[in-house]
Amino acid sequence: MTSLHVSASIGDLKLARIILDRPKGNVLTLDLMRELIEALRKVRNMKHLRMVTLEASGAHFSYGADVAEHKAEVIKPTLETLRQLVLEIAGFPIPVAALVKGVCFGGAFEVVLAAHFIFADQAARFALPEVKLGVLPPAACALIVKKAGQALADRMILAGEELTGAELYQLGLVTKTFHAPVLFDAVSEWFKNSLEHYSAEALRQATAACRAPLMKCLEERLIETEHAYLDRLMATHDANEGIAAFLEKRPAQWSDA
Repeated sequence: MTSLHVSASIGDLKLARIILDRPKGNVLTLDLMRELIEALRKVRNMKHLRMVTLEASGAHFSYGADVAEHKAEVIKPTLETLRQLVLEIAGFPIPVAALVKGVCFGGAFEVVLAAHFIFADQAARFALPEVKLGVLPPAACALIVKKAGQALADRMILAGEELTGAELYQLGLVTKTFHAPVLFDAVSEWFKNSLEHYSAEALRQATAACRAPLMKCLEERLIETEHAYLDRLMATHDANEGIAAFLEKRPAQWSDA
C-alpha cells in the first residue's frame, strides 16, 4: 500500500500536493523516503508547476525517522537515502513548501529544513532529539546553520531543545504560522496571492539562482557528515547503546566512549 498521496490542487497543475499517509505518526522509513523521492521526480518537470507542498495526514507531520533503521547493520542505506531526499528537495527546480502540524522530529525535521518555505501551526513541535539517543542528525548539521544560524543549531542539535512553530517563526526559520485546521487553506491563499501569478519559468530561474550558494556546498557537507556518522560515531559504544536502549524501552547505560 502506498504511504503517499500526490495530487495537483490549484488550476492547470500550478500546485502539487504530496501528502504523507502512514499511520501512526507518519514515521519516515527507508521505503517512505524512497517514495518521496519518486513522487518529487514525477512532478518536477511539469511545465506550469509553481509550488509543491509536503504535508501529512493525521494529527502529526511525522514522529521522525524509524529508529530501528538506525542500527549499525542497516544505517548506511538509511543515511544515503536521507541524503538523496534532502538534495532532491533542496535542489528542486521550483519552491517546495513544508506544511507542519503536531510533531516534526528528527529525520522529518531534517527533510523539512531542506524545503524553500516552512509553514507551521503555531503550536507545532520541532526537535532534533538524536543526541539523546547517542547519535546526531547529519542533514540538520549541514542545513540548519546555513538556514538559521549557529545559535539555533547549537540549541537544537547539541541541547536537543524542542521549539514551537511560533518560536521558530520569531527566529526566522518558519515562513508563516497558521492554525492547524486551516493550514492548507491558508497556505493556498498565500500561494494565490503570490507564486500563482508569477511566470513558472521565472520561478525556476530564480529558484536555481537563489539556491546556488547552498547547493554548492550542501552535497559535500552531507557526505562528510554521513561518513563521520558511519565511520566514527557508529564505532562507539554509546551510539549503539542509545539506539538499543530506545528500542528496548529502557534507560541508556552510557560509557562515554
